[in-house]
Amino acid sequence: MNKKKITYIFGGGRKKKIEYGGEFAEDMFYGYFGLNEKYDVQIYETIKADFKIYKFLAKFLNKLTGLGFHFENSLKKQDKKNIFESNEIFFGNQQIFFSLFYLCPKLNRKKIIVNVFAMGLVGGKKNFLTKILLRYLFKYIQRVIFISEAEYESAKDQFPNFKDLFFYNPFGVDSNFWNKTVTDKNDQNYILFIGNDLNRDYEFLLKLIQDMPDLNFKIISNRIVKNDFDFKNAELINGDWHSQEITDSKIREYYSSAFLTIIPLKNSIQPSGQSVCLQSMLCETPVLISKTKGFWNPNNLINNEHLYIQKTDIKLWKETIYNLFQNENLSKEIQQNAKKIVSERYTVQNFTEKLDDFLSN
Repeated sequence: MNKKKITYIFGGGRKKKIEYGGEFAEDMFYGYFGLNEKYDVQIYETIKADFKIYKFLAKFLNKLTGLGFHFENSLKKQDKKNIFESNEIFFGNQQIFFSLFYLCPKLNRKKIIVNVFAMGLVGGKKNFLTKILLRYLFKYIQRVIFISEAEYESAKDQFPNFKDLFFYNPFGVDSNFWNKTVTDKNDQNYILFIGNDLNRDYEFLLKLIQDMPDLNFKIISNRIVKNDFDFKNAELINGDWHSQEITDSKIREYYSSAFLTIIPLKNSIQPSGQSVCLQSMLCETPVLISKTKGFWNPNNLINNEHLYIQKTDIKLWKETIYNLFQNENLSKEIQQNAKKIVSERYTVQNFTEKLDDFLSN
């Protein structure tokens, strides 16, 4: 019996990790490895098509709708041909789906099921044009898979006629990879920040570093210019997930050696900071994250029990951080609770099993 053919379409970075070999986390493959044990699964990655008209059109539509179009993303000719042999396709995010939307009429005619992983899809401008455009796009999708419960509920409220297309699958991290590698508490002497997305609050981050000169910070980001970063109590490391500048193993070391991971965010429906938060929790490093509309699961991840969820306020964050430094028992309790709930509810294995349920039904 022929296996069902599943195709993932991502931006760059995944194939490079696989080809590079070595040890890496499976988080950002969205169930690829688990499904590959049962189905015939392929990965294709977009390439940049350097046509100015595409960039202009994307910029124009982004300004009108806030949806995040990137029409300059394309596929190799052979890859385009291959995807039409699939039974189901998973677009890695809505931006990739928008870029390759022109393929969807043919995908639908060939009865290939279209799945889109959504991260901030319904968080753009709430104008008439945005809603009209989304309603049109939804007609070519069989499943919109939200990795944030908050965004899933928002989508159902905004687009009740399409709620049967909407599915929620909690994002999962690799529990076999993310674990504590440093056990000496004396090594845990800095506060860690990791992130590159536009919803991180970099201005707040720099203000916090400035206002806490007695504490050490380690910042991993490509969004902060080194020439503008002049702090004696902070180290800036340029790096992002796609470029392989820093390996997953090194990131795991940074989590394990940190006293606290901080994730200051701008208010958005997008589930920003989700992977960093869950990875840090598995590595038994407490997390302080901004309270936003997009916090992905407020019903299960509880403030002061599993992590710290607070409004982005300098005074409040300073009080919380100093309190943690002075109360070792409080930190230990948070660490234990965090690791337990992530291990039970937010793993790649859980994510893959639910995807398999979608495919089976």
